[in-house]
Parts: sequence; C-alpha cells; structure tokens
Amino acid sequence: MQKYSFNVNTYLAVGAMLLGVLLIDTMGIIIKSLGDQYTTTQLLVFRNVFAIIPLIILIIFSKEDLKIFQNLDKKFIFICLIRGLCFTGVNVFFFIAVINMKYAIAMTLTFASPFFVALMSIIILKDKVGIFRWSAIFIGFAGVLMIMKPTSDVFTFYSIFPILVAFLWSLSMIVLRFVPENVSTAKIQFYSLFFSILGALLLFVLFSGYQSIESINHLFLMIMTGILGGTGGILFIYAYRLLQPSKLAPFEYFGIPSSFILGWIFFKEAPINQLFPGVLAIVLAGMIIIWRDAKKESHDLEVKKPF
Repeated sequence: MQKYSFNVNTYLAVGAMLLGVLLIDTMGIIIKSLGDQYTTTQLLVFRNVFAIIPLIILIIFSKEDLKIFQNLDKKFIFICLIRGLCFTGVNVFFFIAVINMKYAIAMTLTFASPFFVALMSIIILKDKVGIFRWSAIFIGFAGVLMIMKPTSDVFTFYSIFPILVAFLWSLSMIVLRFVPENVSTAKIQFYSLFFSILGALLLFVLFSGYQSIESINHLFLMIMTGILGGTGGILFIYAYRLLQPSKLAPFEYFGIPSSFILGWIFFKEAPINQLFPGVLAIVLAGMIIIWRDAKKESHDLEVKKPF
C-alpha cells in the first residue's frame, strides 16, 4: 500500500488539485447553460482568449517577463503547436459533449485519459507495459463502454466527444515529455495558449458562429469560462510540480462526484443507472495505473540510493 507523508507541500498540492477540478467543473456548468444561446466556436474564442488573464498573472509572479521570448527553437515551437491544437480540439469536443449530454456522463467519460496516456506511451515513447497496465487499459475501456452502452437506446452520437477529449488531452501530456525540464511552465503555457487561440479564431472564422450577446451577465459568464479554465489548468500544473503524480492523481477523481452533484443542482440530472457500474471500472483502472506508477517510482528511488 502506498504511504502518504503529508507535509505543507502535500496539502498545497491536494488543495490546488481539488480547486482546479472544481473550477473546470464550474466552467463546464457555464458552458452548458450558455450552449443553447451561443455557438460552440463563439464560446471557444472567449474560453481561450480570456485564459490569457491567469497566464499573465502567472508570468508576473514567476518573474518570467521577457524570458519567455528567449531561447526558442523549432522543436519547442512545434511541440507547443501540437499542444495548442490539442487544446483547441479538447475545448471544442468538451463543449459539444457537455451541451448535448447529461453533465455527469460527459465529465466521467473524459476520465478515459489515463488509458490513452498508457497506450500512447507504448506507441510514441516506446514504454514497456506489463500485465497490470494492460489490465487497467482493458478494465477502463470496459467501464467506458458500460457507460456509453453502444448497443442500447441510451447511446448517442455525442458520446464519442468526451472520448476525443480524453484522447487529445492525453496527447498534449505525452508531447510534454519532449520538452526539456529546465523550460518553465509559464513559457510552455504561453506558446501553447497562443496556438490554441489561433485555432479557436480560425474555427470561428470558418464557421462564422457569432451570435449577439444578450446581456452583460452572459458576457461576464463567457469571460469567466476563460478565467476559470485557465486558472484550473495552472493549478493542475502547480499541484503536479509540488507532489509526485502517482500520489496526486487519485484526487482527480473528485471530479466525478463533483460533476454529478453540480449536474443535479443546476440541471436536475441524476443519471445513476447509466453511470454504474461503469464508473467503478474507470476508477479501478485509474487506481491500478496510479499504483503501478507509485511502485515504479519507489523502485527507481531505491535503485538510485547510494550504498
């Protein structure tokens, strides 16, 4: 069993993670509430453009300033381009999913990302995967299928979109492995967000999706999607830099009950029958992957210890 040594950094990391999950959930609630009045591309532009606000605050506090414009190379820009386009796709598919599906179902299906990370680690990073990871991948996908119910009347075309969210999010995480560790978070986020904004604006122009904003309240909510989403992403990064991913990842699953509660409060949705038992399989698979990562980290530390 994995042991947790709780210190100040641990509490800060867990707090940042839980707050980040709650902010992303809140952003999703706003998107779903506005989805009938405004186009996805219009919401996408607001989400990406106003994510600049928390990023600027991060740059100021991290004292990066002009450093983010120095020591650029083609490889780094290309990686940020891939991440930016992934983020554009993540937001588009996420918005489509939460607008057209029951909120808790859409959010839960996005938790397929750990299985895509494991699969892409095999394909892209040439990682060796043992029986436990393969078992987790199969259990996780079984859980996804149980929730989607592709052979029943419950299944809809929109069920595919949360899976695409999970896939693109995982790809954005995998390509980070090719960025040197000495490159700051602010620098990576700046260029990734830059390309994400370009992607959003391109989609907006191509699909000409502008709708007149009905009220100052709606304008405020649209701006808040960027602030909430951008802040949530920064909190995730902050948390994972304070604590090992294997110790922190279980707290991400706070997003499942929180999305269910928020969906019930704001939209009177309670899709218990569709969520279970698939949600248990998804959590179990994720915990297996987390456990294996923790064991590997522990083994690597033991190997590095001087004798």
